[in-house]
Amino acid sequence: MHSPPSVLVVDDEAAIMMALVLRMKAGGFSVCGVASTKDESVELATREKPDFILMDIRLIGQFDGIEAAREIMAVNKDVRIIFISGYSDGEVFRKAMDLKPLAYLVKPVNVVDVLSIMRQCIENTAREPKRC
Repeated sequence: MHSPPSVLVVDDEAAIMMALVLRMKAGGFSVCGVASTKDESVELATREKPDFILMDIRLIGQFDGIEAAREIMAVNKDVRIIFISGYSDGEVFRKAMDLKPLAYLVKPVNVVDVLSIMRQCIENTAREPKRC
């Protein structure tokens, strides 16, 4: 039996982070770590090599989730990133979309939608062995 897909949860708000962790686990995913800063997220993503990253745009410290995602993707091109953010302005959205994430969702997000996006990606990958 193979292990469930892994998820790294990155958010600057502890309550949101923990709610996402619980929902990911309940949805059948393995949570390989949580982070609230760019450096933590890059270090965990490099070590754990998650299948998915739920990445908030605003993080603790001077760097944002877009910069963290850029660094992570330089090392792991196969990771699938879902940006989850309170920001919906055009410039932030454009910068995030330049990284070709799996999705960009504006808070408050419906976790059922997040799980659906992740499951659809897994299904597509099973049929076609390239990044969804």
